[in-house]
Amino acid sequence: MKKTYLASTLVTLLALTACNNSPAESSEMNENQSEQTTNNEESTNSSPSHVKDNSTDSTEDTSSSTEESTTLSTDEVINQVKAELLMKESKLPTKFPVTDTGFLTAIINKNEEQAYSVSFYQTDTFIPINDSTLDDTNQNISLIATVEGEVYVDPTKQQELFPETSLDNIPDEMAVDLGQDIVGMEEGAAGSTYLQWKEGRWVFQIKTLSSSSLDNVNIARKMVDYLELNALPVPNESGRFEVDYPENAANVEVISRFEEGDIVYSIKTNEVPIDALMMTVVTE
Repeated sequence: MKKTYLASTLVTLLALTACNNSPAESSEMNENQSEQTTNNEESTNSSPSHVKDNSTDSTEDTSSSTEESTTLSTDEVINQVKAELLMKESKLPTKFPVTDTGFLTAIINKNEEQAYSVSFYQTDTFIPINDSTLDDTNQNISLIATVEGEVYVDPTKQQELFPETSLDNIPDEMAVDLGQDIVGMEEGAAGSTYLQWKEGRWVFQIKTLSSSSLDNVNIARKMVDYLELNALPVPNESGRFEVDYPENAANVEVISRFEEGDIVYSIKTNEVPIDALMMTVVTE
């Protein structure tokens, strides 16, 4: 009986000891789990910040790459140039002779309220307007035309650009049939041959070396045929279109100019006469 009592007492003491130790161990385990959870949360919260930075860098790189690869259409280049010009009455061609694989760009040479000058180029790759690489040393670009407009306060200086040309009474030996009921006058002087004719308020002139084999008449007839279907701007008084072949057909200098009041607009180009006419026709 005494042994049974002692055994029962021992079991009771062991049970009490187990009960007293359990909360402490449980608390310690909970604290360890809480600390581990906190560490995991800190680790998880730091990850998005790093990812966001990378994402931002990636976005910036993509944006930069997109900006560099952005190209502008011919219309967009022309509109961008025109928006920068200070002269309110500025005019520019709306088309240029650019190849299918080429790009149009430009540099503004002069930008004043009473005068402007813009050089348009064809490039192999897109180059923004007014870029520092747009100069004569760059072999990957070619000058198409320089377009200018200027207010002439002195009427005398303006008139010098449009010398009087009388083609009313052409001698028979100088008369040339250019088609479309247009008669031109051809004459030689100082080693050069001049072919002139008039259409409306415009005077046309083709100058070649007398020693060259260029067919002035054929060139003029093509120009006349083109103008039968395409109308030039109507000047207030005078327009002048000059074609000069200083050497041969491979080298040509064309100047097209017309006036509106006290403003003279001009296009200077080394493109063939038909392309020069086209740029003049679409100037607005």
